[in-house]
Amino acid sequence: MGQRMFLFGIVVATLLIILVKECRTDHVSPCQGECEAVKCPAHCNCKKRSIKCNDRNLTYIPRIPCDIKHLTLAGSNIQILSVNETSNLSCSFETLTLLNLRDCKITFFVGDVFTNLTQLKYLDLSFNKIVSYKEKNIRSIQRALGSLNSAPLRTLKLDRLLIHEGVNEIFKYFEGRHLTYLSMRENEIIEIEDIVFKNFTKLIHLDLYRNWINKLNLSSGMRKLELFNLSHNQINIFPPKFCKTGKSSYTSLKNLDLSWNQIIVPFSRNWNCLNTLKTLNLSRNDIEYIAENHGFQNLSSLRTLILSEMRTTLRRIRNEAFRCDSLQHLDLSGNGLNFEDPRQVDKDIFNYLPRLTSLDVSDNSIRTVGAQKLTNLSSLETLIMKNVNLRLLPDDFLANFPNLTYLDLYRNKIEQFSANAFRNLTKLMLLNISDNLVSNFPVPPFPPATLYSLESFDFAYNYFECDCDIFELQNWIREVLNDPNKKNIFSRYPDEYRCYKPQSMYHTPLNEAKPTHCTNVRYELILCIISSAIICLLFAVLLVVAYVYRWEIKFLCHKMRQRRRTEYRPLTYTFEYNTYVAYAEKDSAWVIHDLLKELEEARYNIYIRDRYSVPGVARCDEIVDNIYKSKTVILVLSKNFAACQWCSYQLNVAQARAVKLGPHFIIPVLLEGIDSKHMKKSVQHLFRSSKPIEWARQSTKNRLFWSELKGALDEEITNGFEDTGYQDCDVEDISICK
Repeated sequence: MGQRMFLFGIVVATLLIILVKECRTDHVSPCQGECEAVKCPAHCNCKKRSIKCNDRNLTYIPRIPCDIKHLTLAGSNIQILSVNETSNLSCSFETLTLLNLRDCKITFFVGDVFTNLTQLKYLDLSFNKIVSYKEKNIRSIQRALGSLNSAPLRTLKLDRLLIHEGVNEIFKYFEGRHLTYLSMRENEIIEIEDIVFKNFTKLIHLDLYRNWINKLNLSSGMRKLELFNLSHNQINIFPPKFCKTGKSSYTSLKNLDLSWNQIIVPFSRNWNCLNTLKTLNLSRNDIEYIAENHGFQNLSSLRTLILSEMRTTLRRIRNEAFRCDSLQHLDLSGNGLNFEDPRQVDKDIFNYLPRLTSLDVSDNSIRTVGAQKLTNLSSLETLIMKNVNLRLLPDDFLANFPNLTYLDLYRNKIEQFSANAFRNLTKLMLLNISDNLVSNFPVPPFPPATLYSLESFDFAYNYFECDCDIFELQNWIREVLNDPNKKNIFSRYPDEYRCYKPQSMYHTPLNEAKPTHCTNVRYELILCIISSAIICLLFAVLLVVAYVYRWEIKFLCHKMRQRRRTEYRPLTYTFEYNTYVAYAEKDSAWVIHDLLKELEEARYNIYIRDRYSVPGVARCDEIVDNIYKSKTVILVLSKNFAACQWCSYQLNVAQARAVKLGPHFIIPVLLEGIDSKHMKKSVQHLFRSSKPIEWARQSTKNRLFWSELKGALDEEITNGFEDTGYQDCDVEDISICK
């Protein structure tokens, strides 16, 4: 009995080994046998492990070779997809990861069509004709999607399948354990609840773009979801309820697109829990009013906020509507707001955005006054102001944005600006001033530091006035383009840069503009500048020479005046002395060693008291006597003279004598400057009536001094007198006569 059992065990074991071996061989080598003969289908493109049969109008799935990973049959005409059709994929059941059945006119699925595709990761069934409101169609798609449970499917596209009411049913049997991307764009979905996706625990991207959704409940949540596209629907109650009992069911949501809906008033309390949200798009809604309690500040991770294209509805933005410390990018373009009107835009709406680096206010009315509301945004790096009716670019406006790298002023009404407008923009890389009204660009348009950082400058479609100044702009453009680092800096140059004025050069390319009437004008201007420079230089040289040789020139003029005298009458006077010298005792050294020596060498007969005074004669009488014996009187004026009583007496006698002989009788010589407050009235009168001959210690001035002094003496001597000093004593002067 035992032997029989042993032999039976050996037989069974041998049979099992044979069966296992056969099974293993079939499993390991699926391409053996009939699969080896399968080649690339006709009219398909095969490359490595990929087959593309796009737009071949195939009515069936062709048989494909082994080890194919990607199969694309888009644009075919299969209509009904059954298990028999997918059996032609048998040679690649275990290798196929991508299957594209987009726009294959499929209307119905028969059986578990995808059950053998155990490695499928990507499936596209978009643009087929599966009408979901037919019950049999719903069951067919339910079964087809349920047959994918054995595959690690990550991407599923169900765009434009005309899914209507059955969206909550089509995933009835589909588990979606591995699904990360689901697209159901352009269907006819009206109502949706997130419970439909409860099994999709790894879903990251959900796209419901362009449906008819007006009711949705999102409170159940999808914890892994990061991108949620609900744009182009009919949502009017906003936001949908994202929070449940104060906690978020969307702990990973980063991008929420609710653009092109019918939202009128946004309420903040339903989204306070979205503390991971980074991008929120609310453009193209019907929002009328953004109040101070909007609550963007509760979105603590928000970086980008888009509130654009609400031109027909948005009418008011309050002061603290955008209070959000984390916000970096704000888009308010296309709203038609008047930033100058405080009833529409409060003045401090940008004062609570400390980290804002990008702002787009295009297609609003900002102008110069409204632009001042932007000046507190010192962290801006990108500023887009297209079509905002800006007529002037003030020199101090852009100085508020030292970190600016991108500036777009396209299609405004700017007529002029100066290079100083860009003086603080040392980080600017892209600048667009195209399609404005600038006729005369400053040359250069911006400082060297701005040009150094600039990578693209677009100033096409402006009203270039190609007059004589256009040569300067052309030369500057050529100089910049000669720099190897700047050869592509001018966007659309030279094709879109054409002259607007004068009429004779209309539409002429800017780089070819050559106003003929400027040739002679430029030559004459250059000649005029050169001539003016030469004349100014010569005048400056003459001034310097005249200053250096000023005393020689004065002396020469004096000599020439002496030569112009026509005749000299002979000396016919009966006076004893040519001149009487009145001076202070402290100035006697100069009188004796300089004045007396110089005049006696010239053969003048000089009376000085130190030499000719007679002992025993009263000093008063001696002064009067010798003044009347002298043809002239030289008064040596100095501080000492002004302080001396005897000098004052001699001045009085000389002035009394001058009444008879004339004002030239007295020859004042200024030895040094006298302060007017120390002058007696007689001396002040002398200064007013006669100009003193000034003495200076420079040799050049001394020549002029002696020449003027001798000339004054000669003039009095040659006048001549027939009477003596004693005979001319008048009755009223008898008190001082001898």
